[in-house]
Amino acid sequence: MEHQLSYRNEDDKCYGATGMAVAVIVFDGDDMLAAVDLDAEPGSMLEFTEDFYFSGHPSLSAKAAWNRILKNFNITMALSMANLMCRRMVLDREQALDPDLRSQLRSLMIEVGHDSCSLDDDETSRLFDKNFTYLHRVFSHIGVQGVTRDFAEVLKRRRRMTRMDVIEQLRALRML
Repeated sequence: MEHQLSYRNEDDKCYGATGMAVAVIVFDGDDMLAAVDLDAEPGSMLEFTEDFYFSGHPSLSAKAAWNRILKNFNITMALSMANLMCRRMVLDREQALDPDLRSQLRSLMIEVGHDSCSLDDDETSRLFDKNFTYLHRVFSHIGVQGVTRDFAEVLKRRRRMTRMDVIEQLRALRML
């Protein structure tokens, strides 16, 4: 799977980062975003605030802490999906992700869901399917594709965008 996940070139990397920025916005995680940096290492292109790395706090109830961890896992899952979907569906203009790639991504998310949230395979699979269906609709939308391409052009030119830059550039997503 690593071969299919690695970036082929600068455009592929830019559209991967763009997809993740879109996911942060549509999954209401922009409050945890600090910046997008195209020149960062592939696993570090999105910079997050400390809230994203939340692993618990004594002042929160166990339920509140778990819900926050689950939300962050959900965003992490969406980032992975959106990275691939944007690269394949927007940049490459394919209709969907390859079924084998989808299956490999599901397996990876099941492992992460187990490790980070103690979710069983069925729970993670249901969350995966829900997010996958939603993001497939998002990246299939012609209006979203236009906004995405515009964002990728700006990111490629500017190289780094702050949280406010990302929100401003992707504000049209909230209107679609």
